[in-house]
Amino acid sequence: MDWNSLAQFSAATLLILITPGPIMAIIACNTLRHGAMAGFSTAIGVEFGEVCLLGAMFAGLSLSGELLPLLLRFLSLAGAVYLIWLAAGALRLRHRPSRSPNLSRARPPVLDGLTIALANPAALLFYAAFFPQFIDPDHSIAKQIVLLSAIYVCMRSVSASVCVFTIAHLRQPVGCAQIGRFANLGAAVYLSIAVITVLRLM
Repeated sequence: MDWNSLAQFSAATLLILITPGPIMAIIACNTLRHGAMAGFSTAIGVEFGEVCLLGAMFAGLSLSGELLPLLLRFLSLAGAVYLIWLAAGALRLRHRPSRSPNLSRARPPVLDGLTIALANPAALLFYAAFFPQFIDPDHSIAKQIVLLSAIYVCMRSVSASVCVFTIAHLRQPVGCAQIGRFANLGAAVYLSIAVITVLRLM
């Protein structure tokens, strides 16, 4: 994997992480309702859940053996289709009323984050669709997955921290129902990555 691929992965990851979604919404809402410490606790739960999902993806790809290059190409094409589906879903959300995440006040915020990360099977599909776009089959697949996963987790930690700090210091904070209305941005991000994937495979 060269520096250009790493730069592309980092840029795409940044766009995805700043796109409002369930994870960012639950971090923001816990911060609004219970303070910065609750927001950070939620983020820690999210990180642990995502590490578990990334580990599951790594195990699945590692068991593919000699079929891995073919599998990566298939995942890239299937991933492009899946990202287009996500873009369509993001656009559909624009026409629905915003809803606050269903948060439990009786449990620690870290469990809120862990639950929303692990209870979303689509996340595993997303990782399997997104990561192969930047993996070079001619080099060590395992090392590349570990490196990309580490970059992703670090960037998620930074984006979550920025979210908590920003919302905790807002003088006129927005309500939970107002978070996640930028559907057009999410659709554009997913669609752009899908188009780039198809162009790279041609």
